[in-house]
This record gives sequence, C-alpha cells and structure tokens, in this order.
Amino acid sequence: MFEAEFTHEGDNCTFEVLRTRFAANDAALGAIAEMVHDIDLKDAKFARADTVGFERIIAGIAIAHSDDEVRLARASAVLDDMYAYFQREKGT
Repeated sequence: MFEAEFTHEGDNCTFEVLRTRFAANDAALGAIAEMVHDIDLKDAKFARADTVGFERIIAGIAIAHSDDEVRLARASAVLDDMYAYFQREKGT
C-alpha cells in the first residue's frame, strides 16, 4: 500500500518485511513467507510446490465472499492451519 507503515522493501514483500521487523523467524512462518512472496511478487524466487494450491485457496475465498470481515476470518483460519502443518513438518 502506497505510503503505508509497512510495505515492500527491496525484493521483499510486505509479509517478509513484517516477519523481519518483528523477528518472527520460526521455520513454519518462513515456509508461509516464501509462498506469500511468490504469490505477491510473481517471481518464483522460492518455487515451492505448495504455492499454487495456497494461491487458489486465497483466490477462492476472495471470489466466494464479498465481505472483507468474512474474507479475513476464512483466510486467517487457513493460515493458522497451514502454520500448524508447517510446524509439524519442520519439527518446530
């Protein structure tokens, strides 16, 4: 967002900037950050196989729900579940 407190910096998307600023460095959050980066910047920097599925879920939420509060709630639940998955996968 133009002139927002947090935004892209260099080749990092806003999610990555927030992660750095708040020192949220666990591996599960790192996996999500890589997917968010590739979806946002469309540069395939991390080329994770699971990025396409994540992008489609988020797009589906946006298509199916016009209310921002509903979108936020549904996407938050997806991100919470993905975080739990990556915590288990990474053994964190």
